[in-house]
Amino acid sequence: MSTSASAPCLNCGQPELTGNYCPACGQKRPHRLSVRHVLHEIVHSFTHADSTIGRYIMQVLLQPGQVVADYLAGRRKRYFNPFQFLLLVVGFAAAAAALLHYYDLTGNEMQQRYASHMAALHVARVGEYFRYVGKYYNIWWLLLLLPIYSLFTWLIYRPRGLNYAESFFVHVVIGSAFHLYLLALWLGLWALQIKVQAVNNIGNSLQVLIILLYLVLVSRQALGLRWVGAIWRATLVVVLSIMASVGLNYVAFHLYVFR
Repeated sequence: MSTSASAPCLNCGQPELTGNYCPACGQKRPHRLSVRHVLHEIVHSFTHADSTIGRYIMQVLLQPGQVVADYLAGRRKRYFNPFQFLLLVVGFAAAAAALLHYYDLTGNEMQQRYASHMAALHVARVGEYFRYVGKYYNIWWLLLLLPIYSLFTWLIYRPRGLNYAESFFVHVVIGSAFHLYLLALWLGLWALQIKVQAVNNIGNSLQVLIILLYLVLVSRQALGLRWVGAIWRATLVVVLSIMASVGLNYVAFHLYVFR
């Protein structure tokens, strides 16, 4: 492997590198792999990721408006990838709910409620429905609810200059905060051996509270809205989002159970 000063970048072909990093793609000048190099990269990847993720967690929880403001202004390098982080934390929250058998217990409870006035086949499907919701929670939230929340935010905040993609990013940050709190809640309940069900509305209540609070904070910190404007806009987004979420769940439940 050539390491001369005039050698082109082996990653992108940029000619005649003069420093330790390629000015086109940013790759460090490579050298032949050694055990020492591999060990260094492994240690560095873990310590660097831990540090970056830990800092980003605190930023999302305590300064969501600053994260949004910086990202929309193009100051992005300082942050851990928000989209990657959301995927990670949604996955962890879904796994924690599975630890609690959250949706299985909910399905059992709902089956007991419907057993006296519903056909046995439909009662069985009730349990199946909630098991599927738990199994595919991350897909349900990421592919259905997140775009819907973003749509309502865009409709309400469009006069303030937000486009749909920026509204989507707002909910990437808020959704990350919500799932961090949800993960902490699930792990706490699991550690205390407390059994809960979706019919208790703990998760839904937490989501409404976090979206409302954090959307107000983002409105204030990133968009410069006054308290009154921030509160009524956030409240309207939450109300519309609840209506859409409940409606989707109602339709999906009836289509599955009574198909």
